Amino acid sequence: MGLRLPLQALASGWWHRDPWFYALLALGPLAWLLPEPVFRIAIWRLTIMALAEELLFRGLIQQFMLRRPLFQHRLGPLTLANVAASILFVLAHLVAQPPLWAAAVFIPSLIFGWIWDRHGRVVPCTMVHFWYNLCFFLPLSAIGSALSTCDAVNS
Repeated sequence: MGLRLPLQALASGWWHRDPWFYALLALGPLAWLLPEPVFRIAIWRLTIMALAEELLFRGLIQQFMLRRPLFQHRLGPLTLANVAASILFVLAHLVAQPPLWAAAVFIPSLIFGWIWDRHGRVVPCTMVHFWYNLCFFLPLSAIGSALSTCDAVNS
């Protein structure tokens, strides 16, 4: 029963008309409140990483768990499958990040998982994931530098 909405969303493809999708996209610039990362990463890598992580954690792991009745239980708006997949997402980030930074991906992962539960598609999960990564790895100072460079060129 709990899978009916995501399966309908998968069939109808209405995620791009969902106001919640755009509200969650709007949260991306909150990453600018975090300390700037010590390294930069190419935009094409952000795209590949977001897609690969969403295929693995939403398309495979979370969907596999959703087929089990235990993981269909909800904690408010979140399925237990989403929470479990998000914990695994954090653990996977421990490989390349310090524990505090790895833990910081828990809330965004819950958001990606909620989008999966709502729409059952990798595309909207990947788009929000990519946008969050872009906002984090392209901090506000970099945007300000780029804009000031454009102003200098146009003057």
